[in-house]
Amino acid sequence: MDGVGMTAHNYAYWMNQKHGKSSMVAPTVNDYKDHVDYKVIRFKSVLLPGMNPYRVGLPMIDFKFKKKLAKNNFDILHAHCPFISGQLALKLSRKLDIPLVATFHTKYRDDFKKALPGEMFVEFLMTLTMDFYNSVDMVWVPNRATGETLKEYGFTGEFEVMPNGTDFDIPEKGKYLKYRHKGLEEIKADNDDFILLFVGQHRWEKNVRTILDSLKILKEKKESFKMVFAGEGYAAKEMKTLVRQYGLTENVVFKGVITERSTMKHLYACADLFIFPSVYDNAPLVMREAAAFDVPSIVVRNTSSAEGILEDVNGFLISNSPASLAEKIMELKSNPSAIKRAGEGARKSIYRHWESIVDEVNIKYEDIINRHKSKHDINSYLSVHDCERVLTY
Repeated sequence: MDGVGMTAHNYAYWMNQKHGKSSMVAPTVNDYKDHVDYKVIRFKSVLLPGMNPYRVGLPMIDFKFKKKLAKNNFDILHAHCPFISGQLALKLSRKLDIPLVATFHTKYRDDFKKALPGEMFVEFLMTLTMDFYNSVDMVWVPNRATGETLKEYGFTGEFEVMPNGTDFDIPEKGKYLKYRHKGLEEIKADNDDFILLFVGQHRWEKNVRTILDSLKILKEKKESFKMVFAGEGYAAKEMKTLVRQYGLTENVVFKGVITERSTMKHLYACADLFIFPSVYDNAPLVMREAAAFDVPSIVVRNTSSAEGILEDVNGFLISNSPASLAEKIMELKSNPSAIKRAGEGARKSIYRHWESIVDEVNIKYEDIINRHKSKHDINSYLSVHDCERVLTY
């Protein structure tokens, strides 16, 4: 249920609903069964060590998968990952002579540094990753800051910004109150509790330590609040240990991984602020989800996540420190009108539904397909023309 997975799912879903047959190619995940309206073609995979819940695919040894894939006649491919599935898409695009779009979602250098022992290995993998993006027909990024990161990594081509969306509709007042009531029940909170929410992978790269340390400051200052963490990840166990050490057991709720989208609506509806101090993420979908419920986000200024955020207008900006986050939370807790104003601003300026995004994507797809065909026709013409010249002379 991470941002990249949700993006790929909504592309496939809305393309299939409105614009043509769409298929998803993805790794298997334990015994999970697909319940979607589009075709899903899965290949074998295993858990990536130390990176739960992420997996590494094994399509090269999955012969049933290869047979299923060969039966499809695609017009365009779109890769959301540059590694095994991306390389599979690149190979298939060349075999079928069809265009390949790739979206750059993630700050891969940070991941490589965490997983690999030396800079030499990091640079080697970064070279391979940029070779992939430099080989595709079109590269998309969710915002301009992410494109700049891609350039810094060594990408030499041009990119286009294709923003992310959310699958949440803006709820009517009656539904909102219903969602809020259920959310309060699920986290065992009262209607007048001040509720903070984080949704995402429980990884130190997400700056979750900053959140916990800021909560410790709030507790020491005798502030009342309830903090909800939704998600899973390798840091979850240590996060829970810190909560106990900081004496925050009564203030913090860990909801774990949530696959039911209706449950997520309940949590957003009962939140006052969305806390997202990550300096790792590029264009988090969760901020758009929060905006659907008039919940403004607190983000670190001058990060990719902060692109488009204006202080007190559609969100709030802090320095990258627990003290700055704690100070901002205390300031806003005593100023609910500022939260309300920024929440309305977030809905108006940050919120955008995936349906409208994919309508735009479809227009881009058609243009890319037509240009690819035109280029192929021109090349064919030039080849014939060259042959005629040889025969003439």
